[in-house]
Amino acid sequence: MSKIKLLDEDLINKIAAGEVIERPASVVKELIENSLDAGATRINIEIKDSGKKLIKISDNGSGMSSEDAKKSIIRHATSKISNVDDLFAIQTLGFRGEALASIAAVSKMSIITKQKDELEAFNFVVEGGKEISSGTLGAETGTIIEIVDIFFNTPARKKFLKTDSVELRHIVEIVLKYALINENVSFRLKHDKHELLNSPAVESYRNNLASIYGTGLAKELLEVNYQDELVKITGFIAKPFAARNDKNQQHLFVNKRWIRNEDITKAIYEGYHSLLFVGKHPIYVLNLDINPLKIDVNVHPAKTEIKIEQKKEIYYSVLKAIRETLEKHNLIPVMDIDVEEQLTFGTTKKENVEKNVKYRFEPSEQTVLDVKEMKHSTSIDNFEEESYSTPEEEVFISKDNEEKREKERNTIEQSLKLPAMKILGQIHKTFFVAETEGGLILIDQHVVQERVLYEKFMDQLMNKKVAVQELLQGEVMEFSPAEKIYLIDNLKKLHQLGFLLEEFGGNSFVLKTVPSLFGRLQPKDLLYSVLDKLKEGKSKLEEIQEEIITRMACRASVKAGDTMTIPEIQKLLEELSNCKLPYTCPHGRAVLIKVPVEELEKKFKRR
Repeated sequence: MSKIKLLDEDLINKIAAGEVIERPASVVKELIENSLDAGATRINIEIKDSGKKLIKISDNGSGMSSEDAKKSIIRHATSKISNVDDLFAIQTLGFRGEALASIAAVSKMSIITKQKDELEAFNFVVEGGKEISSGTLGAETGTIIEIVDIFFNTPARKKFLKTDSVELRHIVEIVLKYALINENVSFRLKHDKHELLNSPAVESYRNNLASIYGTGLAKELLEVNYQDELVKITGFIAKPFAARNDKNQQHLFVNKRWIRNEDITKAIYEGYHSLLFVGKHPIYVLNLDINPLKIDVNVHPAKTEIKIEQKKEIYYSVLKAIRETLEKHNLIPVMDIDVEEQLTFGTTKKENVEKNVKYRFEPSEQTVLDVKEMKHSTSIDNFEEESYSTPEEEVFISKDNEEKREKERNTIEQSLKLPAMKILGQIHKTFFVAETEGGLILIDQHVVQERVLYEKFMDQLMNKKVAVQELLQGEVMEFSPAEKIYLIDNLKKLHQLGFLLEEFGGNSFVLKTVPSLFGRLQPKDLLYSVLDKLKEGKSKLEEIQEEIITRMACRASVKAGDTMTIPEIQKLLEELSNCKLPYTCPHGRAVLIKVPVEELEKKFKRR
């Protein structure tokens, strides 16, 4: 008996839909592409419950006839291509005839469409891929598609959707991408009656970017306009100092189709070369016009990946376009070298002396660090709570056991104390050197302050008494529509961490306070470092607060190359002595290293 069975049409459609429609954002993407292919200059998107309850897209495109509307939900029915040759010369965003069929298979869908020369619009209702009703009604030229209860008949797929904020963010990012590259098209996005994006049609590409990202960023963008025999590259790249900690503002298009391509991305980074700081990512919106015969867009169901026939040549074209743009604007850094300092042996003649610091390191001012008794409890404090003994067993705890526990407690507390030490100074503007009983201690200044700041702030947060620093003038910050979602969803969490933000219109917010412990950092840099962590989409602050505080403490601490005086060193080490875990930073790196006298004697062959 044959084990191979032919699948029924309904099951085939649901399987196909699973490849094309992954989440509500996939629906939005496919419908926007259809609107653009229809020549629309106005596209309105309305969603409810992050697209789970409703996705409604209206456009003023060419519309469809009643016959075409019914055919549109049939798999592999398309007006975009007609033969094999067309497949390798794609000029439209859609071409496979899968989008509407896949959407119809997993939702309740209605289509209202009208062509220019028609008197009435055609209304077509489909549920789970099957026609429910059809008729005519009055409407403007164009198409309105409503998607209700996506994945209503595939609950397993609905179950695996992310949180509302994450799904909403994906939708915003999709709309944002197409709004960026189609400056002559008006885009409007509403979510639960709140307008998230309003990008009017404009003539200037730069004005389009300004309407989406704000005028502040738009001013820092450099126009790219490059062409050779293979490709035309247009768009904008940001100046190196405007680079971000994330890649959220990187948008790459080929023939106005948003794509991912590692080779092209690598060429962009190589174009910046050494102008970017470590861990920073450039901002760019670039479109590559390439002969459709030289690319293949039919390699992934989502059509976000392409194959390029002459990828090596395109790589160097992109590299050249980026470098020429940067060189044109004289962005090559120039180092100002003082010849007198360069010729000085040992320390430089011009020392970085802080005006308000009274004391500087002198041999006569060497200070002994007096270690205070530990004020904080250690892990041994919870020993009794963590014990698995029964109440009956606890009654018979002997006096010897009690004494043993007390001894263990004292041993642990003693082991967590810093040893008494004589501060000798700072070397290489990176490490402290101190003399202690039996040897020398080398201390990493950055790691010390990182531990101190981490524990101080964690204590403040646990006690709900985060000390804040009011900014004399509120810092106005502009965000992308996607970032605005993060902010609105996390305003309460940010306030708990010491960041008070108020809406300022559009996608702008005013930052009014920052945590005072981290005032060393620029307010914007500090906030962005927190947002990077919040973007992971975890709902509870407790789940990410440790990582957030660790990140803030790391960025706010003194760095290698920062000069510190003996009084400053002493104060910092005294603060370290009051920490619960003074021997490691929050990342787990060692704070100090001891070099025993015996080892020194061995090195000098005294032993």
